[in-house]
Amino acid sequence: MQFSLEQLEAFVAAADEGSFSAAGRHLGKAQSAVSTAVANLEIDLGVSLFDRGGKLPLLTLEGETLLREARSILLRCAELRDRAWACADGEGGVVRLAVDEVVPHELMLEVLVEFGRRYPGVELEILYGVLGDVLGMVQSGRADLGMLVPVGPPPREVPHRLAGALGFSPVVGSSHPLATLTEVSAADLAAHRQLVITSRGGDKAPEEMVFGSRIWKVEGSYMIRDLLLQGVGWGMVADHLIEDDLRAGRLVVLPVVGVFSGHADPVYVLRASGSALGAAGRWLAEALERAVAAKE
Repeated sequence: MQFSLEQLEAFVAAADEGSFSAAGRHLGKAQSAVSTAVANLEIDLGVSLFDRGGKLPLLTLEGETLLREARSILLRCAELRDRAWACADGEGGVVRLAVDEVVPHELMLEVLVEFGRRYPGVELEILYGVLGDVLGMVQSGRADLGMLVPVGPPPREVPHRLAGALGFSPVVGSSHPLATLTEVSAADLAAHRQLVITSRGGDKAPEEMVFGSRIWKVEGSYMIRDLLLQGVGWGMVADHLIEDDLRAGRLVVLPVVGVFSGHADPVYVLRASGSALGAAGRWLAEALERAVAAKE
């Protein structure tokens, strides 16, 4: 069995166009070339793909089944071709992006959609982490790029660029005792449970931001928000995660005095040291930097 891609293309075109002559026009070939290619494919496969008894060829049951397989093979071949062209053009065959889970999804979506349109042959892998997890993935080579919201600036040996910042506010559920206070002091905060972001590597919020005498360390801002909604404690949460809850009155920004109120954490775009990013990776890094800057 030695069928060719040209035979599969003729088979699919004949099925789609409804006749061998129409398939020939679609493929820019003579009708006889398409008819011969399909006939040879039938010989190679050992089945009849079309019933030629009528005015126009009709797919047999075997033809309908194998048509799906033929389409799949042609699709995979097109993907292989696109991937090869991407590598040959210096785009890079795979780009791996590590993202801090607090980075707004809507900030990334438009960039990723455009990336897929510009570089259809490039494979993209998106990994999520918290705090130092993202830095670790970039340093280890697990990721080519990173979007980092750190507790401190990234090390100098890791190429990085400050792209912007995300705002954070101290919030609490509307049913929590702290929600009734017109002023909240450090002593008030210390008397209640505080939910603090942490990472698998043990990174957490700076000590100067930790006031609670009873701490819950949670690996995930979304879980912290959900726990706050249940009145479990208070915590610092990214502003974009709580906009709807604040408007609806489900969460309340604490009127903290004497220590801190809201603050902004930097967002860095990292590049793996020594990584030769192709055109696709470079475009993605620059587009993400622009997207973060535009959100400020």
